[in-house]
Amino acid sequence: MSDKAPVIYRTQIKQEWLDYNNHMNVAYYVLIFDLAGTELVSQLGLSEKVTEATGISWMVLENHITYNSEVVLDQPVEIHCQLIDHDTKRLHLYFEMYAQADDGTEYLASTLEQMAMCVDLNSRSSCEFPATVALEIDKMAEKQSAIAKPANIGRQIGIRKR
Repeated sequence: MSDKAPVIYRTQIKQEWLDYNNHMNVAYYVLIFDLAGTELVSQLGLSEKVTEATGISWMVLENHITYNSEVVLDQPVEIHCQLIDHDTKRLHLYFEMYAQADDGTEYLASTLEQMAMCVDLNSRSSCEFPATVALEIDKMAEKQSAIAKPANIGRQIGIRKR
């Protein structure tokens, strides 16, 4: 088994995502992770169509992002997603963005730790995941049970004193 979580999303860096430093602006890292999260919940059975039909969706409660190395125009990136923990209403997720260098090697460009919650859009309150979605979450947890927890989850921001 791989020591990495599975890839759930791939894209290439677009011109409109660049800033005046000629690399991807911080806001677009979040966009890519959000697109990956949307793909994940769709794979779990909570797609936009399901939300339109049922009023059940998901919302992000908290994000912690790291910017490990820059990415540039046209560079391919892939997002891996690991389920760290879950309960009947919430998902604790960890995403890694790997970029492909010109020589074909890959490197860790960014990480995102996230807490997401199932919501009933009719009442605008939390709710339990539908049974079919909960089953898929349990399957994901089982498939990923051998993957080690990432060392940098639960990080705090601060200036290290020497």
